[in-house]
Amino acid sequence: MFAISGAQTMLNQQGTLKASFPGFIATLESEFADFDYHILSANTAGFWGYASCQGCQDTCADLPEFPCGVPPEPCDLVRGAGMTYPIGKGASNQRCELASGRRYITAGQPKLEDAFTCISSMGTNGAEGVAGATVLALAGDINAPGGCNEGFLREDALLVVVAIQDTFDQESPGDAEDWAAALVDAKGGDADAVVLLVITTDVEDPNGLCDYTGTITPHELRIWTELLPHSVFGSICANGYADYFAAAAAKIKSQCDVFVPQ
Repeated sequence: MFAISGAQTMLNQQGTLKASFPGFIATLESEFADFDYHILSANTAGFWGYASCQGCQDTCADLPEFPCGVPPEPCDLVRGAGMTYPIGKGASNQRCELASGRRYITAGQPKLEDAFTCISSMGTNGAEGVAGATVLALAGDINAPGGCNEGFLREDALLVVVAIQDTFDQESPGDAEDWAAALVDAKGGDADAVVLLVITTDVEDPNGLCDYTGTITPHELRIWTELLPHSVFGSICANGYADYFAAAAAKIKSQCDVFVPQ
């Protein structure tokens, strides 16, 4: 599952992320062709709509391609639910065509790259708190029968979480220990069934790629990564994320090879 920040500062980073999608999808199709994967992009905002659409009659002033009269589905308004209609500047602004009929992609999806780009093009609507959105997306009620993400979590599947945010994430409830526990709990207490991939700022690291600030604020997203035994940390200031996703794919593949369903 992906949790992607929709902060206004994420415009360039989202562009870099989209540029890495073809290689990531190629890896999925080549390395994981025999796996029954699910791909969900969590709603980090918890709302649906766009300010310029309020009261208009035909199309949004700022998003002329987006029809104002399109009503939301109930799960479009739920934070943590799989995103199938991202709205905002730089977002998909259309209902994504998912063959599964669910709020996530399943193996065999036609035009996989297009579908993945659609659900993960969050835009810059101001939504942050990727860790909190992740916890909500993996909660029992939202994955239960009738829930927005019904069927996404499976006992016989490895859980891979990709969280992308250009700040420390001081908006999410709890702390890194709570977020790590939520991931492990989602897999019945088996930490070996979880792979956490985080792309975020590294301004607190004098050897990082972002401009070093020397901050003393705890970087909970980095701590979150360090708490899980199978994780990969990446700098959001990298010129591209192809190398990161290649390393992530190797990590996922190695865990798939040894994963034993409980």
